[in-house]
Amino acid sequence: MCTVSWIHQGSGYQLLCNRDEKRTRRPASTPRLLTRDNVRFVAPIDGDFGGTWIAVNEFGLSLVLLNGAPSSAAKLSRGLLPMKLIPSPTLSEIAEHITATDLSDFAAFTLAAFQPSLPAALFHWDGRKLTSDLDGDRQVPLVSSSFDPERVEWERRAEFGRLRDRCVGIRVGTLLAFHASHQPERGPYSPCMHREDAETVSFTWVTVNAAEVSLYYAPGAPCCSLGGESRTLPLRKEPPAAQNNGTISACRSLTHG
Repeated sequence: MCTVSWIHQGSGYQLLCNRDEKRTRRPASTPRLLTRDNVRFVAPIDGDFGGTWIAVNEFGLSLVLLNGAPSSAAKLSRGLLPMKLIPSPTLSEIAEHITATDLSDFAAFTLAAFQPSLPAALFHWDGRKLTSDLDGDRQVPLVSSSFDPERVEWERRAEFGRLRDRCVGIRVGTLLAFHASHQPERGPYSPCMHREDAETVSFTWVTVNAAEVSLYYAPGAPCCSLGGESRTLPLRKEPPAAQNNGTISACRSLTHG
């Protein structure tokens, strides 16, 4: 369960994420510097299953996972998928790899992928079919919740719209205010979520610019004054052989059943 927002800035972007979980879940690790397939990346690690819900690699590509409907048939943790895909340097490779992946063992999810100078790409798996939206900037913010999902999404999108209109546009400050918001009231519908059995357990802020990528992670709800940790990587600018100039036009009709 997550609330995700972002903004493009120059040759990079800012990506913010509230993670909502039940209080019975083990806490995640602080962000780690990891390497997979000779690509370095930064990610916090889930305490229960060892996957992640958010990661950024040294090419400036980020992935965020939002849960869909739970499934009793799911055999694998959804958080393992970002760990598998994060070595990809471009959105085109993300699209190719996720299309080639057998997703039948995963419960429903939305995977949001970000690359500098391109719109967000959203990949939706409903448990049977994979579809994509490669112009995902229209859908900011993204919201997932297992509790009254339709109203939760409506309330959080409404709060995002109020803040956007008040600020006459979307700035980083708008996103920060949104993720700490307790509107319409402090509880299950607010972006900073609090319920008896669950709450916003962490806040993550990814920044990508022309020189470096960084991931800031703070345990606990963003309304609390908890200190966080940052991990930074220099931006790797040389393209790998299969980068294909970062284009994803060939995948615009992506479906996978």
